[in-house]
Amino acid sequence: MKKISLLTLASCLLTTAACAQAPVFTTLSSAGSNIFAGVKLEKQGMEPETYLMQVTSEKMSSQKVPLPTELAHREIVGLFSTDNNKLLVMTQRTVEQGDKPLLHTFDPVKKEWKKIAEAECPSFAKIKIEPSALTFKCSETNEKGVEVVSDKKVSLSGVKLKASGEFTLPFQKVDQDQVKAELLGEAFEWNQLKVGFNKKEKVFTP
Repeated sequence: MKKISLLTLASCLLTTAACAQAPVFTTLSSAGSNIFAGVKLEKQGMEPETYLMQVTSEKMSSQKVPLPTELAHREIVGLFSTDNNKLLVMTQRTVEQGDKPLLHTFDPVKKEWKKIAEAECPSFAKIKIEPSALTFKCSETNEKGVEVVSDKKVSLSGVKLKASGEFTLPFQKVDQDQVKAELLGEAFEWNQLKVGFNKKEKVFTP
């Protein structure tokens, strides 16, 4: 948790609304007939509160999926669908200098989380997806102060991803079979999730 002055803390306790921003969506993906979106709620002087929103497209209903304790204050920066309808979840601390991305799988049926890997790449925008690996286009500053981009590949043991190719994160749209979804609002401040399934459509808020 970031340090916060006593004066700021007292101000937040008296005016909670002024110290907390409205929750926003951070990224999007699907797993089978389910849509998943990362949610972040920021409070002044505190680490963000984060969780997954799961939308069951057949019922057009949503539920909150809490992250494991060790991930609860990490931003969800990437969600990737696997071939067995599980979800690969990428989290990262984005305050200050950030840290290495962590990769976990989430099983929507068993509600189980499992750590798969981590990447030595605190700064990146693009990522290459292969069936069982992710390659980060990692931005670093060399000894001369020049920014350089290098590839850092991470193997995903026991995980097979559905998508392939080079992408820019975060994901904003999903178009898979009968399920479509899109994050709406200002870029990186998305405050609505529109889901469509079998000619039905509904908008969700975090």
